[in-house]
Amino acid sequence: MLAGDPALDFVNTLHWRDDCEVDFLPDYRALVEWSVPAALLSAGECQTLLDCASASPDKADEAHRQAIMLRTAWRNTLDNVVGNPGRRMESDDLRRELVQIFAISERLMQVEQDGNHKTADFLALPLVRIGIAVASLAMIPAGRRIGRCEGDPCGGYFIDSSRTKPRRWCSMDSCGNRAKVRGHRARLKSAAQAFTCEPAGKAS
Repeated sequence: MLAGDPALDFVNTLHWRDDCEVDFLPDYRALVEWSVPAALLSAGECQTLLDCASASPDKADEAHRQAIMLRTAWRNTLDNVVGNPGRRMESDDLRRELVQIFAISERLMQVEQDGNHKTADFLALPLVRIGIAVASLAMIPAGRRIGRCEGDPCGGYFIDSSRTKPRRWCSMDSCGNRAKVRGHRARLKSAAQAFTCEPAGKAS
C-alpha cells in the first residue's frame, strides 16, 4: 500500500516484479484479503465474505471478474491521463464499469439494511467499495497530483504529495534503489570504456 489512495493501490495490484508482470489479485480470495489492508473491508467482513464465497463460488468468481474489468478500465484511463495536464480522468469504459457497480451497490444496500450477510449478493461488497474509491478519485480529485513511478518497467501510480521536487518512485526501497544501482553501473561502464579508448601516452 504505497500509493496513498486505495484506488491507486488497486490499479497497482497488476505490477512488475523482477521484469515479470505479476497479478496480486488472481482470484476472489486474494481480492477480499487485499481489501483489508487497503482499508476497504474490516477483518470481520473479510471472513464473512470468504465463508459466503465457499458456498457460492460462481457468484464469487463473477465479482472477481468484474473487479478485474474495473481495474483494466481504470488503468487504461490513468495511462491516458497522467502526464497530460488538463485532461479529465474519465473514459467510456470506466464510466460503463462504474455505472454497473453502482447498480449493484443499490442491491447491496438493501442486503446490508436487512443484515442478511450470508446471501450471494453480499459477495459484491469488495467490488462496490473499490468502485466508490475509484469514482471518488476520478470524479473529485481535489487537486491531488497523481504521479507515475519512473522505474522501468514498474509504472505504478501514486499520490504525489511532495512539496519540493516531484516524487519519482513508488518506493525508494525498491524501484528507487534499482534505478540508483543501474545508474551507478552505467557510469562505471562509461568510465571503463572511456579509459580503454584513451590513446597511450608517448614514451619520453
